[in-house]
Amino acid sequence: MLSLVDGAFRLHNTHAPPDRTTTAIPGGNVRHDSPMAPNTGVDAAPSTSRDPSLLTPQYVYNGLSLPTTELLSLIPPYEAASLLVDTYFDRAHWFMLIFQQDDFRQRWPKLYQRHPGRPAEYSNAAFLSTFLVVIAIGIHYVGPYRRSLLTRHGVDSSLKDRILSCVRAKLLDVMSLGSLEAAQSCVLLGTYYLYHGSPRLAWPVCGCGLRIAQALHLHRRLRPSGSPDFRQQYETRKRCWWAIYEIETFSAVVYGYPHSIWDADCDVEPLDPSAKLQVMQCSRIPDDLQAPKTTLLYYKRLMSELSVVTKAALGELYRTKPSLVEDGKPIKSRRDLQDTLQAVAKYNSRLQQWQAKLPLELQWDRTSDQANYSTPEEIDRDIGATGPRFESHIYQLQAMTLMLAYENAMILTHRPLLSYKLHSSTDSETLRAGSDQADQPKPNPFVSSFEACRTAALRMSSIQSSPILKLVAETYAVTFVSIHTFTAGVTLGILCSMDPLNQQSSASKLALQNVMEIQETLKSRSVVAEQGLDILQRLTKLVMQKELDVLLGKNKRTTTLSNSPSRPSVQALPDELQVVSGNVTSQVSTTEGVATLDRGAPSALPSPDDILYTNDPAMTDALHDFDQALLSYAPQPCGEQEETAENPILWPPTLDGFPILEQTWLWDLDHDPLFHGDLGT
Repeated sequence: MLSLVDGAFRLHNTHAPPDRTTTAIPGGNVRHDSPMAPNTGVDAAPSTSRDPSLLTPQYVYNGLSLPTTELLSLIPPYEAASLLVDTYFDRAHWFMLIFQQDDFRQRWPKLYQRHPGRPAEYSNAAFLSTFLVVIAIGIHYVGPYRRSLLTRHGVDSSLKDRILSCVRAKLLDVMSLGSLEAAQSCVLLGTYYLYHGSPRLAWPVCGCGLRIAQALHLHRRLRPSGSPDFRQQYETRKRCWWAIYEIETFSAVVYGYPHSIWDADCDVEPLDPSAKLQVMQCSRIPDDLQAPKTTLLYYKRLMSELSVVTKAALGELYRTKPSLVEDGKPIKSRRDLQDTLQAVAKYNSRLQQWQAKLPLELQWDRTSDQANYSTPEEIDRDIGATGPRFESHIYQLQAMTLMLAYENAMILTHRPLLSYKLHSSTDSETLRAGSDQADQPKPNPFVSSFEACRTAALRMSSIQSSPILKLVAETYAVTFVSIHTFTAGVTLGILCSMDPLNQQSSASKLALQNVMEIQETLKSRSVVAEQGLDILQRLTKLVMQKELDVLLGKNKRTTTLSNSPSRPSVQALPDELQVVSGNVTSQVSTTEGVATLDRGAPSALPSPDDILYTNDPAMTDALHDFDQALLSYAPQPCGEQEETAENPILWPPTLDGFPILEQTWLWDLDHDPLFHGDLGT
């Protein structure tokens, strides 16, 4: 807006008053010399922070803002801070990579410098807030040895709670600065809540970071400038943006929260794994190694790319915009099933293309059976670790998280097809192609999706036997691992419940046991693992009871895979899904509640002229079993309640102590595509 004002003054051959007060006008009173706003040829207004001198007088005390003064009162002794910063970079930085390590290590000691004239770092409330959250995370993840060192410096675990309480109370003051550090502070604080059992609090805090980032145009590409610091500053901006993008996607996938980023509005480039700081080499964990070797930052680029694919799949396969609305209920388009078949094939292919790009160091199958440290205690004593041994250890942790995220995305992609069954009009046991391949059975796409979900869950459960599991339990990724393996456990429980006596049910139940052992291992460090273990135990009891009822003839067996007794192998999955990726031009008609698809393209499903798709009752029964496990776990309201802050249907975190309940949205009956009879009318 102020650019229009300047233009208006230029029409009269003069300049707008330089000393004008414009704090309430968009774009007013910003600095153009911020270190995070290089001269890039882009309007600097949205990419700078507000001048601290504009703070109103009532917020100033002894030359410092009151928020800054209160935050400064919490910084620990220098020696303790150094230990906790090392702990953060040992335990959390490899997973977040939200800022440049070298830059942060150079800046934080300046907070302890007492010079007249208020050094920039000393008065920067946003960076101070970021630093304190780093300290709090470090306190949370210190082991016994480091805790004893902190005790010598007069620091105990209560400092973490005091820091989090103060930063949370001063968050609005920090956000009002609108700086890159303010966005980083929101992301760090939000992820702490996200990974420590408070997703309802985490999501709006991270959302504030998103809004600050968008105001700073972090989602936009910058034109190169002649500044020698441009590359470093641009990469710092990109790190913050892609960290926010990942958190938004993670929250949408895990908790079913709506995604707040519009990809069409973003043109920022991916992270550059070979980017280097234009400053001295770091003596700790380098953010990247010499090209063309795999770098520690390459993990972040891969996770960002996976988030883009996952977000697209989430939007297309679980879209919330119905074609029609009748009696307040969405009615899906009659083309939805055909579109879903093609979309599943498309995203299955994109995910496999992503996996094919993994470097050797980040391939879980190559690193799962070895560990560079024998015990968590050994890592605890290796303060400020560096060198090939520690770098290899970090690669192993990153390989595990990438594998879990990939397999979780596979389950997300194939879940919509698990609710369907396919029947040929001739009731043949296998589906066959045209006359030229009449003797070759063709796969059932719904069976393929069943196997894809099962294979993904089995692979996630396999980390139970890896020596790396106990090491990841001491890192910031412990809840990430707990959440994804919980998804694997729920998937295995539901698939077992669909057909308790099938040939593969035994292997699935053993894998479910492995998942529960994983949760048992992690529960001391993650409330999600503790709650997930309880729910999985309840679900397992229901699965075993159902199997017993089927054996005793008390319950009718439903065989969801009867159409294809020869189950497809994992290796054949891409070819199997290829048959549903053809151009389908026919319409869907319904007969007695069962949808009949006439395939017009020979490259579509290999089938007779008429193929019947119907709801799979085995899936509906399995979802009911899972719902019963949740009902027996979830806290129940006592009597009628008014709509107050104590009512769990409202936003306040009455149930935030039970974050695991929100992670089950993927298997909620309300989200089942056929539970409400949406398959055409």
